[in-house]
Amino acid sequence: MPSAVRTPALPKRPLLVAMLLSTHFFLLLLQPLALTAQSISESISSSIHHSLPPLEVKCMARTRIPTPHGPAFLHLYHNNRDNKEHLAIVIDPAQLSESSGSAPIVPHIRSRTLDAVWSENETPMDRIIRGAYVGRLSATSQHASTPSASNPGSSTLSSTIPPPLIRIHSECFTGETVGSMRCDCGEQLDEAIRQISLPIVLPPASPESKPTIVPGRGAVIYLRQEGRGIGLLSKIRAYNLQDMGHDTVTANLMLGHKADERGYEIAGAILRDLGLGGSDTANSISGTVRVLTNNPDKVQALEKEGIKVAERVPMIPRSWQHRKAEAEGKKLEAGGQVHLNGASVEVEAPGATMIGSKAVYGEDLDKYLRTKVLRMGHMLPLWMEEPVASIY
Repeated sequence: MPSAVRTPALPKRPLLVAMLLSTHFFLLLLQPLALTAQSISESISSSIHHSLPPLEVKCMARTRIPTPHGPAFLHLYHNNRDNKEHLAIVIDPAQLSESSGSAPIVPHIRSRTLDAVWSENETPMDRIIRGAYVGRLSATSQHASTPSASNPGSSTLSSTIPPPLIRIHSECFTGETVGSMRCDCGEQLDEAIRQISLPIVLPPASPESKPTIVPGRGAVIYLRQEGRGIGLLSKIRAYNLQDMGHDTVTANLMLGHKADERGYEIAGAILRDLGLGGSDTANSISGTVRVLTNNPDKVQALEKEGIKVAERVPMIPRSWQHRKAEAEGKKLEAGGQVHLNGASVEVEAPGATMIGSKAVYGEDLDKYLRTKVLRMGHMLPLWMEEPVASIY
C-alpha cells in the first residue's frame, strides 16, 4: 500500500502566521481585498436595484402659482423609490382660459395619476382640493376633472406646434435660497421657466392668413437631488475643499462620492405621467420633447427611460451672453440691461435667488462653469468665458 503523501512540516511559528502561509487561506484572504470600494458600492447598488419593485409615481397635489413669467401649475409627486417629494412645474396657461368640454388649441399637460379616481367615496370637492380641476379655480368657478381630462384627446393645432420644452432641474438650496454665486442653478431655474413661458408663433397657413400665437408650454421637473446627488452636508464640505483650490469634481471625489450621483428614473416616470415624450402614444400629448440643458448625460438618461428627445436647447449663462453682447459692440440700456433671447436681463447687481431676478456672475461661478465644460462634458462655448471688466 503506497505511503501517504506527507506535507512538509512548517517551522514553529504562531498559529496566525502558519495560517497565512497556507496557499488556500491566503488566496481566500486576498479575494475580498481585491474588491475596490467602488466595485463593492456598485455591487450593492445593483443588488438593491434588482430587488426593488417597479417604479411608481403619483401626483398628490396640484395648484396654480403666479410667477413673474406667467402662471404655472405646481405638482407634488410621491414615489415608491425614495422618501422625497419631487415637483413638476408645468407651464400650460391655456388650461386656465379654456372651458371644459371645448376642444383645446393644444393638448393640455395634465397628470394622469392626479385625475384618476382615488376611491369610490371621493367627492368632487375632494378632487378639487387636491388640484384635480379644470379651468381657472375661483370662488365662482369650481369644476372637478374626470380621468379623461388627462387623455390627449383632440386639438386644433397639435400637429403644427413644436414639442413641449422641458428641463430636468436638481434642487440647489445654496443657489436658489441663499443666493450663492458659486453656481448658476437659481438663474437656470428662472431662465427655464422664462423660456418655456415664451409664446409660440406659428407660421401662417397661407400668405393671406396671419401667424398663430399659442401660449408657451412645457415643464420643469424639479428633483430633490442636492449637490448633484451627494446631499447638502457633503456639498457644504465640498465647498470648503473648493476654497482650498480643488474644483467641484475633485472635491466630490475626495469626499468619496462620484462626480455626479444623480438619477433620472423618477424624472422619466413623472414625464410619462404628464404625457410628455413617452412611448405610450395613446396616453401621450406629445411623442417627443425638447430639453433645456447643456449636459449631454441628461439627454442620454432620458432616452434610456423611454423619453424621446427631439432637440437639445442650450442654456448659455446670462453673464456670458452679456459679455458676448459687449464684445459685439452692443450698447446696454440704462440700468445695465441687455436683451437676451427675447428678455431684458439686468446685470447691474448679481444674484438670481428668486424667479424673475437677475444674472449671476463672479469668479467662483466662472470656475464652476469651466469645470462643468472641461471635466463633465457640458456643452458650453468657453470663448464666452473671458470676463468683461465693466460688469465686475
